[in-house]
Amino acid sequence: MKKLLLFAAIIAINACNPDRSMTTETVKGYRPIYMSYANLRNVSSGSPQKLRKAGKIYIKDKYLYINEIGQGIHVFDNSDKTKPQAIAFISIPANQDISIADNILYADNGDDLVTIDISNPLAVKVVKRIEKAFPYPSHPKQNGKFECVDPSEGYVIGWEYTDLVNPKCFR
Repeated sequence: MKKLLLFAAIIAINACNPDRSMTTETVKGYRPIYMSYANLRNVSSGSPQKLRKAGKIYIKDKYLYINEIGQGIHVFDNSDKTKPQAIAFISIPANQDISIADNILYADNGDDLVTIDISNPLAVKVVKRIEKAFPYPSHPKQNGKFECVDPSEGYVIGWEYTDLVNPKCFR
């Protein structure tokens, strides 16, 4: 009888315990993928790359600019409109959107807004950076459980769907 009362007391205490840190819950959810701010802010011209996930397209003078979602901008010489020639890739990590006015390309670079001089698309120059111009991504687009974002880890460039242990955040 004493064992039964002891067992019932233990169950009652654990049922009322708001701190469930003694239990482990493994669920499917989203884990943030981080990039360091030093790597994120590295905007540069390089050799052409394969077009994979196209975004906006701009034509400026004899050049065609195609946004590569999350990566940067493809630059094509469009002198012969029947055969555009890839000439460069402007790496802008975490880039989603662009706009061009005169010789300035405006782009989001994570949570920053950068203005880039594209007078020479083979050697671009960052003219100005406005830090924290856009909201920091605090959750995945999908609903469900996820690891809480820790901005000290860097900038969230994506989310991976995986097993999580005791996730604290959900949406």
